[in-house]
Amino acid sequence: MPGIETDGLGFNPILQDIGLAIHPPILYLGYLGFSVPFSLSIAGLILNTEGNVWAKIVRPWVLISWSLLTLGISLGSWWAYRELGWGGFWFWDPVENVSLMPWLIAVALTHLLLVVRNFNVLRNFAILLTLTTFILSVTGTFLVRSGILTSVHTFADDPRYGLYILALLGVITVSSLVVFIAFAKKNRSLTPPPVIPVLGTGIQEKNIEGPNYTPKQNFSVFSRFTMMLMNNLLFITAFFIVFVGTLYPTVLEYLTGELISVGAPYYNSLFNPIALAILVLTMIGQYCSWQGNSLLPIFREYRFSFCSAAAILPFIFHMELIIVLSITISIALLIFILEAYSKRICLFKVAFGESILLAKKVSKSYYAMMLAHAGVAILVLGIAYSVGWQEKKENYLKIGDSITVNKFKVTLRNIELIKEKNFHAVRGTMDIRNLLNNKILGEMTPEYRFYLVEGQKNVESSIYHNLLSDIYVVIGEIDKSKSKIAAKVHYKPGMSIIWLGSFLIAFGSLLAAFPLLRRFS
Repeated sequence: MPGIETDGLGFNPILQDIGLAIHPPILYLGYLGFSVPFSLSIAGLILNTEGNVWAKIVRPWVLISWSLLTLGISLGSWWAYRELGWGGFWFWDPVENVSLMPWLIAVALTHLLLVVRNFNVLRNFAILLTLTTFILSVTGTFLVRSGILTSVHTFADDPRYGLYILALLGVITVSSLVVFIAFAKKNRSLTPPPVIPVLGTGIQEKNIEGPNYTPKQNFSVFSRFTMMLMNNLLFITAFFIVFVGTLYPTVLEYLTGELISVGAPYYNSLFNPIALAILVLTMIGQYCSWQGNSLLPIFREYRFSFCSAAAILPFIFHMELIIVLSITISIALLIFILEAYSKRICLFKVAFGESILLAKKVSKSYYAMMLAHAGVAILVLGIAYSVGWQEKKENYLKIGDSITVNKFKVTLRNIELIKEKNFHAVRGTMDIRNLLNNKILGEMTPEYRFYLVEGQKNVESSIYHNLLSDIYVVIGEIDKSKSKIAAKVHYKPGMSIIWLGSFLIAFGSLLAAFPLLRRFS
């Protein structure tokens, strides 16, 4: 009779972190949340619901799910930054990418629903994106649970689990596409709603042509309608870039046995330019009218934003072009948002009390849009700042030795061996000093651990958090012959900016969702 194991092999050391307790549940709430828009879309197809009615019902659920997915991805980046020991927040890891793919489609869907709601067009396209988002969510679950992808983020390699999820994925995909093909053709010619809301103002423009008016497709190139459609195409293109880079190596290995890896250079060369183009279109589109206007008045009205962003160019000219463009465009977008809001409440043009009253009258949807778009600008700014100005130094240290990065000096003060219940570790105690004022800022205690049951080694980083930068330290094994220990010190600027931007995006989408939900409660 086979022996019965009373003790398992334990938790993967890199998963023994608080991030594991909060990141996966929130991520999967985002995945699961998209089942509601998926179901509403199937029902909308079968019942042939008018586009504007369907969009009003489904949009809050899309916003909530997308917000949870955003928060889950951000927490995953925060976990990876703290736990993996290399000081990064995004590695274009395959499992990172499978959560990014539905996120990209959901962003396109969120904006497209505004078009469907306001003009009663492109309903079937929006429904197709809704179905795709949930299918990609289930696909992500399948790839993570099946063990097909090799990643530090995967936590199962038993193909039996994968088969069940694959069967479920097949049923969901085939049945939903069959329903879409069967019922999308039956969608009758729809008419626009009798009123068209002006986004974020709470004001409604009368449809002077009457309820049976069919809108003429004569939108200007510089209209909010056109900018949203162009942004949708860019988001879908970005999705395909990530999709191909993530699954191509797996498919190639299955078909030919050849092993290849697709790394950051592929994604950075293709994805980053598209992301910057999306920022530019976002900056232009959110202040265009729906029918459109000339670009020149927009530039004149918001010339302060463009000039302010251009003013920083002399200070960053030595950086890579992509970093320069990212910083310039993100700052321009951020100032653009603030300038537009100040004009909306007539700041400095009327008495301050009147501006406060005007601010109270601005709709929650406008504040939601403002926060989410400002979060995007802040996120991109933080990423560009971190990537462009980060430093890393490594060396073997003995007690009293130091490593200097930027304006900070990290000195090894002590090395000790510690024994905990489930691991033994080498712990380094280090002082961090600001060289500008020669003041000791704090103490850092990175560890190099050996987990007894798992038989695995793992680094535990120590991070000193500053307002605009982090000092990130990891250590390795002791070189007993030289009485030294390997140490890496990273200067990581802009990390708090990245987390702030991610939070604002998630919070902005939630703020937009809840007023909409109350209308249907």
